[in-house]
Amino acid sequence: MIGKMSQLLKILRLRRTVIYNSIVYGFREKIFKLSILFAAALLFIIGDYIFFYRIIGYLYKLPLDIGELLITQLLGIIFLTFFSMLLFSNVITSISTMYLSSDLELLMASPFSISTVFISKFLQTTMNSSWMILIFGFPIFAAYGVVYKATLSYYLLLIPIILPFLIIPAGIGILITMLLMRFFPAKKTYQVMTLLGLIFGAGLVMFFRFLKPEVLLGKDVADDVIIQFVEGLKVPDYPFLPSTWAAKAIINGVNGAIDSSVVCLLYLSLTALFIFALSIISAKKVYHTGWASAHESFTTIKRRREPLFYIILNRLLIKLFPIQRNLFMKDIKLFFRDTAQWSQLFMLGALVIVYIFNIRNLPLDSLFLKNFTSVLNHGLAGVVLSAIAVRFVFTAVSLEGKYFWTIYASPVDFKKFLWEKFWMYFIPLLILAEILVVVSNMFLDVDIYIMTLSVISIFLITAGLVGMGIGMGTIYPLFKYENVAEVAMSTGGILYMIMSFIFIGAIVILESRPVYVHFYEKFLFSNIGGIEVYICYALILLLSIAATFIPMILGNKALKEMEI
Repeated sequence: MIGKMSQLLKILRLRRTVIYNSIVYGFREKIFKLSILFAAALLFIIGDYIFFYRIIGYLYKLPLDIGELLITQLLGIIFLTFFSMLLFSNVITSISTMYLSSDLELLMASPFSISTVFISKFLQTTMNSSWMILIFGFPIFAAYGVVYKATLSYYLLLIPIILPFLIIPAGIGILITMLLMRFFPAKKTYQVMTLLGLIFGAGLVMFFRFLKPEVLLGKDVADDVIIQFVEGLKVPDYPFLPSTWAAKAIINGVNGAIDSSVVCLLYLSLTALFIFALSIISAKKVYHTGWASAHESFTTIKRRREPLFYIILNRLLIKLFPIQRNLFMKDIKLFFRDTAQWSQLFMLGALVIVYIFNIRNLPLDSLFLKNFTSVLNHGLAGVVLSAIAVRFVFTAVSLEGKYFWTIYASPVDFKKFLWEKFWMYFIPLLILAEILVVVSNMFLDVDIYIMTLSVISIFLITAGLVGMGIGMGTIYPLFKYENVAEVAMSTGGILYMIMSFIFIGAIVILESRPVYVHFYEKFLFSNIGGIEVYICYALILLLSIAATFIPMILGNKALKEMEI
């Protein structure tokens, strides 16, 4: 036992050294990125605290124990949501960390025991899956304690309650993963579980948005509105669920019933220990076998017929140069074969629905407000597009990965290579952007001038964002990564987002004068416009052309000078 503990400590120290070096190495280059991430995280934590402090504060003031019942219900759904998210997250994360991680070949070949390697990966999986829940959860529990004026004992109980609550879904998720890996290929299972997780996340986003939480942001909110909001969160209360034990432990702790809270904590701790022990016993039987099978290569003699979609697409592209057509077909096939890529469309679809829902429910009572909002609308649509582009467009070149040398060494013109990627992403993003703007403007009932301006503006914004994404993604590539999200969160990705916001803001500012002239003529029946209106139009066009072509030219130059 002592020997295994010593082995585990060595692995954990090695992991600590890796994390430390990844932060310290090149710290000066990373300080900008880390500052942005820290500021964003801090703002999120503050906003999270204020939002739930307001909700719990309102509920606390309700009479006749109604507030207490609703707060109990609210905490129950929060813990149940956390538990469900952790379960999905641990299944997906454990496949990556316990079966597909690059350091496993070294660990499996070392004299460390299987159980030691498994425990180290268990802890890594739990940390990777739980950090977001901790960031989101602790402000909620802090707000709950502040509203109820909880004593120090409540805050001291938080860590002992949260820790086993995190271990239980981690253990269950890892047990499910080991069972799946014993019989199914690792990469296929990872893709399927990633897809299911994204569908769950998309559904959760839509569910929360349709509850209309903005009704709680007014200064004078009626009691029945708050009651209806929390009642909309109502779910069955199952006494055997760990989420129920955790919620009761928190509630009893804040009310000073420490004994009852300790009992719930005991349930959580014993369950966490049981699942942890069960996972270690199971790992001794099946972990190594599952890991070995995940790295076996399988070949098949039977050749499947190419899907009809690819055949039709190939015929539509017949007029392109053969190299461009082949590159386009390669990117399309890789996109749809990688579930981690196309499954993001489910989350994207949820965000689009939520965006249109928000526009539809804006409290706009006058024609002027509707037209004015529509002008800001295509700017907001551009922000949504930039968030999508940093995930898909900016990463387009980096997705070639370690096989980029095949493109670099082939007789492919780099200019055609980049423009092929431009058109691949520009067309679907333009369709999405136009749908967002046109449907939103239809809900806002705008006039023909604003509709035309919005359609043309979003076309130029989309072209600029895609050109900047491909170009800057080529200038700041990241070919070595374990998760494509690392590319979007790199220094180049953050710089791209900043430049995108500046570009969108400049377009909206330049449009302000023509729109002002149009509103003045429409509502005050006077034409005050001059040549400055046409100058603004020209500057918008020139800025969009520059944002589209200059990064592509610089990206082409960077490719020619790149050392592989």
